[in-house]
Amino acid sequence: MHRLITILFLGLCSLSVSAHNVVGGVYAIGNQIEGEVGFSNGDMAAAGTLIKVTDAEGNELANIKTNDEGLFSYTATRRIDHFFFANLSSGHLLELTLPAAELPDSLPSESVTGVNLSPQTMEVVAPSVISSDQKTLEQMVERAVAKQVIPLRKELAEYKEKASLQDVIGGIGYIFGLCGIGIWWRQRQLDKQSKG
Repeated sequence: MHRLITILFLGLCSLSVSAHNVVGGVYAIGNQIEGEVGFSNGDMAAAGTLIKVTDAEGNELANIKTNDEGLFSYTATRRIDHFFFANLSSGHLLELTLPAAELPDSLPSESVTGVNLSPQTMEVVAPSVISSDQKTLEQMVERAVAKQVIPLRKELAEYKEKASLQDVIGGIGYIFGLCGIGIWWRQRQLDKQSKG
């Protein structure tokens, strides 16, 4: 009986030690990709944490570092999927993906860079020319929206992490409750045997 309680207690202790996960997010503001890396308990990645940037084939695009608030930025030069890898030591790894669809259409895509198009074809597929005022307005709108969306995404990630931790703690509570019922039932049976 004491072994069961000891095992459950040690399991709870190990759970509380490893109860935080690595969380983060990446967001595009025009061709600027901004991101953050930290832990579900609110701590941010240490300054200088290395972030490796690759394309879908694993080709390294850049190595960047976080600042003292766990933030990083990267300027995209192509409209492709970008993958960000962070190793925060002690087995804490994080992989983030920014899909190409979140980057501006004005960036060259992977499929266009390697194709030799004729001038006639270029006229058909080339995007329409946008005035500089309209581009500036679009960039301002993107920045404003991103400033509002970034905190919401962070709060959502933290909420998901807390909900899963609550589920684990609730499950442990059920286990203790079932153990208590089992102990009570066994003690009752022993009491009946000793009286009978």
